[in-house]
Parts: sequence; C-alpha cells; structure tokens
Amino acid sequence: MTIDESHIRKQAVETIIKGVTKKTALIAVLAVASVLVFTAVQKTIQPWWSLPAGILFGAALGVLNFRWLAIAVQRVYLRKGTTSGFANSAAAIIGLLKLLVIFIVLFVVIKWQLLHVFGLVAGLSLSFLAILWEGVTIMKRALGGSDQ
Repeated sequence: MTIDESHIRKQAVETIIKGVTKKTALIAVLAVASVLVFTAVQKTIQPWWSLPAGILFGAALGVLNFRWLAIAVQRVYLRKGTTSGFANSAAAIIGLLKLLVIFIVLFVVIKWQLLHVFGLVAGLSLSFLAILWEGVTIMKRALGGSDQ
C-alpha cells in the first residue's frame, strides 16, 4: 500500500464518519422535535426532558461507538505490515474495551435513571439507521446513481 492509497483510505474513513454523524444528527433532531410535540400534547412523560435527552444521548453514544469502530479498523487492519493474527487479536481487544466503556456508561445512566431508557434505545437505533443510510448513499454514488 502506497502513501497515496493510505491517504485516500484515511480520507474515505473520515468522509464516512462525517456522513454518519450528520445523518444521525438530522434524524435525532427530527425525532426529538416529534417527541417534544407529542409530550406537549399528551403530557404523559415526567420529567418532560427525559425522553428527548435520552434520544440525544443515545444518538451521541451511537456515533461515538461508530467512530471508535472506524478508527480501530483503520488503525488495525489498514496498518502496513500488520499480520492477520495480530490484527484480529488487536481488533478483539479494542472492541471489548470499547464495548466495556459503553456498557459502563449505559449502566450508570440506566441504574441512576438519569435519562429515559426508551430514549437511549431509540437514539442508538437512530445511529444505526444513519449508518445504513450512509451505506446506501455511498452505494448509489458508486453505481452512478443520485446522491440522496
């Protein structure tokens, strides 16, 4: 792998991360706006900010998780001279540590009831939807289709 190929791959990873982040933010803002309208009409969720904050926190955690995953893949698998055994071991360790950090954060938030649990799940799901949306966008671009 030449320096140009390495640079192109790094740029591609950064572009994908930015695309997923923007799409997650857009979906999360729409979801929060919908929830705020719903809670204003129904007045069923107390406190009123718990569900929207849970959605935003879950979305941010989902983006952070995706970013860590992309950086780990880039550093482990795309590094010059890395053997497949080392790459697989390093990826497993990094993945385990990443999931441990996320688990601890989620455990604290859920245990202390800081945010609405369904909001957290929704936010994490919105991040996953953004990843799928970005993948479809990239595939369309690669096949010569429209951007959106």
